[in-house]
Amino acid sequence: MDPSDLKKAEAGVNRRLVLIALALAFASSMAVMLVVLRLMYTGELYFAFLVWNLFLAWLPFLFAMVVYGGGERPLVLGVMGPLWLLFLPNALYLVTDLIHLYPWDNVPFWYDAIMLFTFALIGLMLGLMSLYLVHAVVARRWGARVGWSFVLATSALSGLGVYIGRFLRWNSWDMFTNPLRVLADIAVSLLHPELFLKTMVTTGLLTAVFILAYVVLFMTPRLALNE
Repeated sequence: MDPSDLKKAEAGVNRRLVLIALALAFASSMAVMLVVLRLMYTGELYFAFLVWNLFLAWLPFLFAMVVYGGGERPLVLGVMGPLWLLFLPNALYLVTDLIHLYPWDNVPFWYDAIMLFTFALIGLMLGLMSLYLVHAVVARRWGARVGWSFVLATSALSGLGVYIGRFLRWNSWDMFTNPLRVLADIAVSLLHPELFLKTMVTTGLLTAVFILAYVVLFMTPRLALNE
């Protein structure tokens, strides 16, 4: 490819990335506004945790943009790659916040349904787009087969990560502050006969949802950022 054509292609990719980031930022601001309006109407802070969870869901997307922009530089992959993988479950975690949907006396049920679904959808999109960016880097460096193997493995680890956060109540940063206890709890969930089935079923369902949604995204030609 001619150098000028390559620069034009890279500029086009960067523009699309910026547009996607802006669209997700706008959607996120609308989601936060839904929480603020509910707070103003009820005076209750119950759903304020959604804003924090949304912030955490943005971190893997931002890390992925750094990885994608850094190309194949070992330092970028070695530092930002693990951080991205560690925080990726936070994006999918927002989907599980739907468990907080139940009737309130002072708030219409449909309002909370729309609010929680909006956060879940944005979280899922942030996770999918971040995986898309890192997948592109892996596929360029090691080939398509390794790239898709990476997607499958990452999706499974993300599913397990969501289980760890939702049921074991650990956070991503606990791997830095209390790694031994986190690993011990994971080991118990995998080795204990009564917990193993719950762990595997929950992880498997979340993994399947993430993979199926990702395949749909990947098959959408207009989002082919690496073409």
